[in-house]
Amino acid sequence: MNIVARVSTCLGIGHLMRIKWLLLELQSNTQASLTLVLDIQKADIAPFIQELICDDIHFVKTASKQDIATLLSVIKTSNADLVILDHYDLDIEYEKQIGSVGAKLAVFDDLGRDHDCDFLFDAKWVGELTHKRYDKKSSAKTRHFLGPDFSLLAPPFSQTLNTHVSKSKNKTNILCSLGGGGDLSIFASLVNSVPHELHSQIQFTVVVGPKAENKQVITRLGEKFKNITILCSPLSIANEYSNTDLFIGALGTSLYELAALKVPAITFSIAANQENDITHLQQLGHFLHLNEFTDSQACLLGAQLGGFICCLPRIKKLRHNAIVTVDGLGVKRVAAILQAQEFDVTDISSQVREANHIAQLTTQYAVREAEDSDVNNYLIARNLPSNSQKMTINADIPRLEHYLWWFRSERKSYVVEKIGIPAMYVWHQYVSANSHDYLYGGWFTARNDVPFNLAMLTLQWQLDFCKASHPNAIWLAVIHKDNKFVNLLNKYMGFVSTPIDSVEYTTTQQLFPLADEQFNFVMWDPNA
Repeated sequence: MNIVARVSTCLGIGHLMRIKWLLLELQSNTQASLTLVLDIQKADIAPFIQELICDDIHFVKTASKQDIATLLSVIKTSNADLVILDHYDLDIEYEKQIGSVGAKLAVFDDLGRDHDCDFLFDAKWVGELTHKRYDKKSSAKTRHFLGPDFSLLAPPFSQTLNTHVSKSKNKTNILCSLGGGGDLSIFASLVNSVPHELHSQIQFTVVVGPKAENKQVITRLGEKFKNITILCSPLSIANEYSNTDLFIGALGTSLYELAALKVPAITFSIAANQENDITHLQQLGHFLHLNEFTDSQACLLGAQLGGFICCLPRIKKLRHNAIVTVDGLGVKRVAAILQAQEFDVTDISSQVREANHIAQLTTQYAVREAEDSDVNNYLIARNLPSNSQKMTINADIPRLEHYLWWFRSERKSYVVEKIGIPAMYVWHQYVSANSHDYLYGGWFTARNDVPFNLAMLTLQWQLDFCKASHPNAIWLAVIHKDNKFVNLLNKYMGFVSTPIDSVEYTTTQQLFPLADEQFNFVMWDPNA
């Protein structure tokens, strides 16, 4: 088999690395000649492709006339059977020119663009739309291979590695990586914000990619702190993953690597192709993702990193909520397809989680305790304008702040659901103040408005449920004056206005410091 591979080396090295693993597999299975066509760039990429046996390597200016001319010339002179294309800056018009010379074309993409090729591989998971992503976007001859089964990972990710075994039982190993590029100063902000006393309990490993910016910042960081290991342009970080307790970094190929090894992670996007719907990430067992990671967010995470470390068992447990499996065998599957061999795929879990309902409100609606897997849906619902505009804090809560709050909160939260689909989120918290027992709480809808009778049943359940454990606790609440629905509901349930000169009024002000004249202060005494 004669192979020509046109691979992006413009920004990071993610494209090059994933295609390298595929080419090594093809070369191990067959007598394959190989020619690479790469982008002109400053970084030394030779160490990353040293295992490949190449007949020739060409460097071209991206998307120039020289680019396609060089590729077509190489295809002809090498009598190529297969052309591999993995490049965001080269589109369907480029592919059509390749097709004109008769070689089979295999394209790797995850942007959902139009294509004209023989094989199209896209590992991106977008839920039920995954296998429809290229409908009407490719030619009739194109065979689609879509989903994480076709993610191209290094060989160690297909093996059972012993994950989360710290090098030191007294330290938490945190791996920080932006992949092959990115601005590393963000990790300096993170590490510098970690409380001094916590450094002795953490071992940081920072990956410095060949195209990373501000490398000198990390060098100085390593000189300042003794608990930092710097990995410069590693060929693979599979072994580092196996010793990692928490990964903090960009969500590129790491999404599938982390899923394969079930490593707890806080990730963020630094490029358009790394943007993902959080619902789809959850189906891969990944729940903690930020759409961006600013300097201020890095400082905030560093300052409160101890809280996350304490909750690592909970975060690790979330990994096992995945319904989509990443087994690390994508390279072997793709190689088999390109060699016209048989291949197998993983099964999508169709098992419905059996909810532990603690109350049945109606034949259709039931209540369960909120779980960590509710962390994102809870925030999405809370930030709905129809909910937030009626709260004391009506601005959207950022995701990182929510995550930090969620894992330290003493609030008791519950989900009212209809056949497994959330309809309402209900919460309460107990507090002892001024020698009295109090409860305060609230509720908000999951997506749409709820009928009055459901809200009434839910509130009645909550009052009865809490009375069983706190029989003398007085309920305190604030309700926006424009929220006629809830004002009417609470009045119907027996809540009364809180006297301004009462200790209950003062306590309510302490519990809801942002509640102003726009809010009614109400209370409910179970023994009145």
